[in-house]
Amino acid sequence: MNFVKPLRFVFAAAATVVLGLAAGPAFAHAKLLAEVPGAEDAATAAVNPAPVTELRLSFSEELNGTFSKAQVKDTAGMAIDGKVTLDPKDDKVLVVTFAAPLAKGEYTVDWTAVASDGHKSTGTYKVSVAQ
Repeated sequence: MNFVKPLRFVFAAAATVVLGLAAGPAFAHAKLLAEVPGAEDAATAAVNPAPVTELRLSFSEELNGTFSKAQVKDTAGMAIDGKVTLDPKDDKVLVVTFAAPLAKGEYTVDWTAVASDGHKSTGTYKVSVAQ
């Protein structure tokens, strides 16, 4: 009967590991996978020749549209008005739509993504507009 105690410990440890691995994806944070227009590359600035009327940020997880957001600022730090929504066809894509195309210049995009499981992640990137 002395072997029962160590066996319980091994079973409990194995069960904890299995449950932890199974729950891993449920506790993931939404990661920014891509943005359109794309972020500036430090070596070669990504200049967008077409008028920019919206930004599309694609994430690794489904987002909670109520709490996910993005703010666009010009070089002076002034916020640019834009409507932030989820893509109706893909809950992993956050869309910022502007009433008028962005003017030529550089912009900073600050985003907050809240995954459907409630985990929050934030980030910033820069984008250049040619027109």
